[in-house]
Amino acid sequence: MSPIKPRRMSVRMNEHDVDEVAFLTGESTNANKRTLYEQDRIAVCSQKRAVGVALLVFFALFFVAVIIAFATPLSGCSFLTGPSDPSLNPDEGSDEHDFISESGELFPWTKPRLPTDIKPTHYTISIHPNLTTLDVTGWVVIRFEVLVETSLIVLHSRNITIIDKWVKEEVEDGHRVEPLNISQLLEYRPFQMISLEMKDESALIPGKNYSLGIRFHTNISTELEGFYLSSYVNSQGERRYLATTHFEPTYARSAFPCFDEPQFKAAFKMIIIRNQFHKSLFNMPIKKIETVYYGYNMELWRDEFEESVEMSTYLVAFVICDYESISNKTSKKVEVSIHTPHGLLNQAQFALQTAVQLMDYYDEFFSICVPTDLIAIPDFGAGAMENWGLITYRETSILYDKNESSSAAHQWVAVVVAHELAHQWFGNLVTMRWWNDLWLNEGFASFVEYVGVDHIQPDWKMMEQFVLEKTQTALALDALASSHPISVDVRDPREIEAIFDTISFNKGAAILYMLESVLGQSNMRHGLMDYLNEHKFDNADTDDLWTALSSSANDSMKVKTIMDTWTLQMGYPLIRVHIENNSIRASQTRFLLNAYDNETELEHVENQFGYKWYIPLTYVTDLKPRSMQLVWMNRTDYEFNMPFRAEWIKFNVNQTGFYRVQYEGQLWDSLVKVLLTNPFILSPTDRASLIDDAFTLCKAGLVDANIPLELSQYLIKETEYVPWATALEHFRSWSKVLYERKAHRPLIQYVQKLTEPIYKKVGWADSGTHLFKLLRGEVLSTTIHCENKDAEKEAMARFDNWMKKGVRVPPNLREVVYSAGVKYGGVTGWDYCWSKYNSSRVPSEKKILLKAMGSAADPWLLQQYLEACLDREVVRPQDVRTVLGVVAANPSGRLLAWRHLRAHWFTFQSMFGEGSFTMGSLITAVVGHFSNEFDYREVTDFFSDKDVGSGTRALNQSLETIRLNMHWIQNNEDDIEKWLQVHVR
Repeated sequence: MSPIKPRRMSVRMNEHDVDEVAFLTGESTNANKRTLYEQDRIAVCSQKRAVGVALLVFFALFFVAVIIAFATPLSGCSFLTGPSDPSLNPDEGSDEHDFISESGELFPWTKPRLPTDIKPTHYTISIHPNLTTLDVTGWVVIRFEVLVETSLIVLHSRNITIIDKWVKEEVEDGHRVEPLNISQLLEYRPFQMISLEMKDESALIPGKNYSLGIRFHTNISTELEGFYLSSYVNSQGERRYLATTHFEPTYARSAFPCFDEPQFKAAFKMIIIRNQFHKSLFNMPIKKIETVYYGYNMELWRDEFEESVEMSTYLVAFVICDYESISNKTSKKVEVSIHTPHGLLNQAQFALQTAVQLMDYYDEFFSICVPTDLIAIPDFGAGAMENWGLITYRETSILYDKNESSSAAHQWVAVVVAHELAHQWFGNLVTMRWWNDLWLNEGFASFVEYVGVDHIQPDWKMMEQFVLEKTQTALALDALASSHPISVDVRDPREIEAIFDTISFNKGAAILYMLESVLGQSNMRHGLMDYLNEHKFDNADTDDLWTALSSSANDSMKVKTIMDTWTLQMGYPLIRVHIENNSIRASQTRFLLNAYDNETELEHVENQFGYKWYIPLTYVTDLKPRSMQLVWMNRTDYEFNMPFRAEWIKFNVNQTGFYRVQYEGQLWDSLVKVLLTNPFILSPTDRASLIDDAFTLCKAGLVDANIPLELSQYLIKETEYVPWATALEHFRSWSKVLYERKAHRPLIQYVQKLTEPIYKKVGWADSGTHLFKLLRGEVLSTTIHCENKDAEKEAMARFDNWMKKGVRVPPNLREVVYSAGVKYGGVTGWDYCWSKYNSSRVPSEKKILLKAMGSAADPWLLQQYLEACLDREVVRPQDVRTVLGVVAANPSGRLLAWRHLRAHWFTFQSMFGEGSFTMGSLITAVVGHFSNEFDYREVTDFFSDKDVGSGTRALNQSLETIRLNMHWIQNNEDDIEKWLQVHVR
């Protein structure tokens, strides 16, 4: 289907707007302004004279060449250059030929980060985007303070044409000041930088303030970064266009020239030229609107916004759209507004209510609250972005229809709204100095989001779910040799993009949760408030946080000493505990999944701590199962007496610690016994952590497969969501890698046997508590996967009634019912879901349908589905990863997805950009389940000559995972099969 495009119209500005930059320069603008590089005048001469000059040049060059040839020493040795001067780039050590600008001259700055000789203090930005031609004209004036005498200004610019530029000294008496003489403007694309050099070597004097003015042209991007184009289809079937921004981490430079590093905070004033059919939004409220052009059937309006607080460039945001909005106010009368495409406003009520409640809570917790707009963006690469005062969200992260959306979607909206609002303090008010401390932003927001939602929705038991969603996912990734420390050195945009991952987000959150468990909530809260107040509107680093938290604990705990072992080295400890003569000995070593028979083959990255940690080791026993005890392992082992008459001991209470525990001998046996006989004496999170540790230790080859299998038998009695979700995730992992093996069929039968009691308990009625509904979804999905005939029959009956009679499927059953209908309903079921996907205006419903259509049993349907991903107006680019992921998870489609990724690799690169983290997630989704030598070599060979950009670490982790899968099958398949033969009857 061809897109319905908006009527093309000629957009022009009157003389006032075209020359708006003239008031800044004192010069009139015209069509003959000098472009990016200074050009010499063209000399004109006669034809005869030109021929004569050419002959003279030729003979001169010939004689020079002869002289050089005979003057050069004859030697059989190759000509070797001396070592490059590392001072050119202390970070990389490269020679000067690496720093040749686009005009062929030597670029004067040789480091990937900007110089700190000058500090920007204020930006005034004016842009006029044309949503039809995608052209953007604009200008920016940057006021800056000189800290060190220099003649050089270096800043960021990417894919921007500089039309004009000037530099002036700022004077207070209002006298006219002539611009400084600029000798040259150069661009160095590898660093995405431009430089302006003054003719006078001491032109910029310390202590004085100057202004840099730049008039420029660029284009609205079609990728999901920078200033880019998005669209939606309204209820009348018309496609409407909008332009929006996503600048984190390094994309502000592609919208306007700027100092695009987080430590360069400044205030921003924004001016946007737009037509009368749209409205514009910025980080701050609008100050003034005026009409600047009247034309046939069109007007141009100039929106001027209030000046912002000081913030980093990655937090700047603006949107030009035709949306509608609703608003509400907090208890302190701070306004909160949500903007959506026309016809979707009714789905924004829950997010608005949640935002108001959370802002009241966060204000009480942290103080300082500002007016905030939240806006739904149809095409959005991330889940959301915390731009100060204008938070952008993917539609599924902010829109919720209580009649059409599931409990999982309900919780997702609450969590993402909470995450981005938490950033208004952690990230916006106080910002990391450099991206190596990204976790200060994302780890905090990922922790506080659960604290916030737990406060407004206590029945959801969010801190139980925290262990499932944050701690366990981080533990899984951080067990790889290709992981990285929380605080990691990064230099260029690709490296920066690569650390927006589970380590920065979830591990960062998990170690904060662990720290709170030992500091106490009160000390943690007061320390965070001190941290925010001390560094508000400024930058901070990890040490600043540790100082504030140590102070809140009255320096009774050396927080920095303890926490450096968790942030500055990758991985985490494995605590091995064994008992001898009633004495328990706990020893620590790094936990690492090992794909090799010989551990010496692993490459260990050395660090100052030697993979030893300060560990808050907690435990409970049967004598006092609700009374937690704490001992510290100070980078050492620990020994203590087993409590008298205790029958069992469970370490890492509620999995608040970021470590795993391996019990030896009778300690494991006693825990398995208590789970089988009296499981509910342990908390749901303790039961979940035992499951998680047992399966993961098996994956690492540290315990036999019979340990997690024996332990899993207790699940017949389990009724809680978190333990079940933990267990089923591990069984799904086993199923994927064993799919082509003999053990797969008995494994499926065993899981079906385990789930029979809970399947009968949850039933098919969409009722119960929030957690019970989440549990029902997990159980029903598993029973369909395990080919439970009763579940298949029930699901297909509901699908047929929906497809043939229009009988509504309850929201929490839809993912199961739709997937079963596609799997067993053939082309008819798939086509019906496809038509519903294209007609639905409920984002959460579209997401469920998108996932369900990957369940098809027919390979040709899956191939057709994959090909639809290549049309961005059929399947949005942000959803391509979901489609490839669900097809790859389907045994009928796993090789199709891999073939599709290879065949269209360059298409995906142009769709997402090399710097996008999406490329890495595509690789992981498609190949992460591979488990044989042939697949491993095929993946290695394909990517051997591919530039995967910021996806390099994700590729390495995927290759490591494939080797782990191969190694695990080799060592465990026979044992699993033997155990299942005994226990599946």
